[in-house]
Amino acid sequence: MTPTPIALIADDEPVLLEELRCLLQVAWPELQIVASASSGSEARRLLDHLQPDIAFLDIRMPGIDGLSLARLAPPQTRLVFVTAHAEHALEAFEHAAVDYLRKPLTPARLALTVQRLQTRLTQRPQEPDAGTVTGTDTGPRFLQAWIGNSLRLIELEQVAVLRSELRHTRVQSFDGTTLLLRTPLGELQQALDPELFWQVHRGTVVNARAIERVERREDGDLQLHLRAPGAVVPVSRSHRGRFKGM
Repeated sequence: MTPTPIALIADDEPVLLEELRCLLQVAWPELQIVASASSGSEARRLLDHLQPDIAFLDIRMPGIDGLSLARLAPPQTRLVFVTAHAEHALEAFEHAAVDYLRKPLTPARLALTVQRLQTRLTQRPQEPDAGTVTGTDTGPRFLQAWIGNSLRLIELEQVAVLRSELRHTRVQSFDGTTLLLRTPLGELQQALDPELFWQVHRGTVVNARAIERVERREDGDLQLHLRAPGAVVPVSRSHRGRFKGM
C-alpha cells in the first residue's frame, strides 16, 4: 500500500494560507497537511524536521523567499510554488518545481496540480523530477521567447490566438501581450489540446475560451471576435462546420 503523503504549506498571508488548506482538503482528501508556516525561516525549520513529500511555497515571504528555500529543501520533497507573480516562473522550474500556481487559486487548476503530484509520487525516489518552463507531464505550461535580453513567458491557458508567420508563430494573450516564437505553428499544434485550441484557418489557431462571439458577415463568411485587444479572426470555409448552431 502506498503511504499517505504528507505536506507542508507556507504563505505569509493567513487568509491565503487557510484558503489553500481548504482547497487541498477538497481536491485531495487523503493528503495530510502536517504543518503550515507563515515565513520562510519557519518553513525551512519545518522542512528539515518533517521531511515532507510535498511543499506548497509562496515565493515572497519574510525571512527566506520561496525560491531560496527551494535550494534548501530535502531532495525528495516535491515543490509547488504558489504566487501572485508570474515573473518567477522560469527560476521556479529551474528548481524542478512540479507546478507553478498563480493566485487567486481555482479548484480546477489545483485539481490539475494534484494530478501531477500524484503522478510524481509514484516515481522511484532516485528518479529526478524533470521540470522545464515549457512543459510538464501533461503538456506545455508556458510559451516563451527572448525579446532583447529578456525571456518573456505567457501561460498557455492565457493564450488567445496563435497565427502562423512563415516559419514562426505569433502568439497573443488575453491581455494583448504578443510573442514571436521561432517554432512553426504546425509543430506547436502537436503539443496543444485540440479540444481547447481550435484551428479556424490554415494559419490560425484560437483558444475556444477566448471566443466572445461569432459573427456572420454580409458575404456569408464567419469571423470570431476574441477576448483580446483588437483580435478578430476569420474562419475559413473548411472550418465553418465547427460553428454550426453557434
